[in-house]
Amino acid sequence: MSSPFLFIHDPPEETIIDGNKLLNSSHRATPETSWVNPNELMARNLDIPADRRVLLWTTPHSLLVQANHDSVISHRLQVKMFEGLLIATTDDTRQAYGAGLLRFNQFCDAELIPETLRMPASSILLAAFVADHIGTCTGKCIQNWLSGLRLWHLFNDAEWHGREGWLPSLKKAADRKGVVFKRPLRGPVERVHLLTLRSHLDLSKPRDAAQWAAATTAFWVTAEHEVFRSTRVTRSIVENRRIISFHLPWTKTTGVKGGECYLTEIPGDLLCPVEALENHFKINHTPPPATTFFAFRQNSSWITLIKSDFINWMNPIFRQHNLEHVLGHSFRIGGSLAYLLLGVEPEVIMKIGGWTSLCFLIYWRQQASSSRLPGLLSAQSQ
Repeated sequence: MSSPFLFIHDPPEETIIDGNKLLNSSHRATPETSWVNPNELMARNLDIPADRRVLLWTTPHSLLVQANHDSVISHRLQVKMFEGLLIATTDDTRQAYGAGLLRFNQFCDAELIPETLRMPASSILLAAFVADHIGTCTGKCIQNWLSGLRLWHLFNDAEWHGREGWLPSLKKAADRKGVVFKRPLRGPVERVHLLTLRSHLDLSKPRDAAQWAAATTAFWVTAEHEVFRSTRVTRSIVENRRIISFHLPWTKTTGVKGGECYLTEIPGDLLCPVEALENHFKINHTPPPATTFFAFRQNSSWITLIKSDFINWMNPIFRQHNLEHVLGHSFRIGGSLAYLLLGVEPEVIMKIGGWTSLCFLIYWRQQASSSRLPGLLSAQSQ
């Protein structure tokens, strides 16, 4: 589970799916249920959790495929296949794709499309589905629904016609009509944001020390990861500046290979991440091994710093001072812009933030096009 600020999102309910349970599920075909009336299939499917729909939602086509599998592949191998399919997709992906399956079948129900025509879905049926939702959401949302349908077809050995006929043009139309539903561009966290937060904190208190360390680390690292206090932390001095590094067990670009995170001392600067992190370690010392990196003491227990709690605490302060509302990704944007404004080479920033290309320069272009760059430059010089 990855998360901005090096602390975690609200803990989701744990989902454990076993291949044997999937194969033996009453929602999939068995010799006793293969005769089921197609009109009853959807009613039987409605109680399946969203993250399992791509594997367990059935159609007459999927029942035939299951029967064919039973005739040529052993139960043991089918279990291994299901487990492999689960490993290939994350819980979040299956959850999002499950929403697409629901939308598609709701559309088919409303249009009285028979179950037998829903898989394989023809290009004209998919085109009608897209056309019916143009102007109701973003084009990206519709594309995600189609991606879920494609995976559903793939898992059930069904042909996919999602790139044929009118679909490419209709998806372009969905992009254009869906612009009004797009979120406004996220603004960056700026120095004034962080200095304002600092003025509301007492760094001798455990919670405040953790929040300040998280904020400065997220800003200067420009990364989105989860780290535990048991990770290796290394201290060094380079050109008379303190350096703190720690290992990231997972990154968006390297996966489980992880990477190293480096924080450099900024002498005399209130936003110095090394000073903030050392203070956090001093105030919130000797945590249990499984404690997250920015957890803090509360009486005799340890509290995990949750992203939503942090954002909900932070933005009222910004509103009070007439500062722009920010989201988690705003730290990543603001940090990369701060490095650019300090004259750091883009290739160096790319390494700091864990990017594999210079794609982050879009942040610079976005702020320049919004006429905010002069304000950022003046704020950076303060």
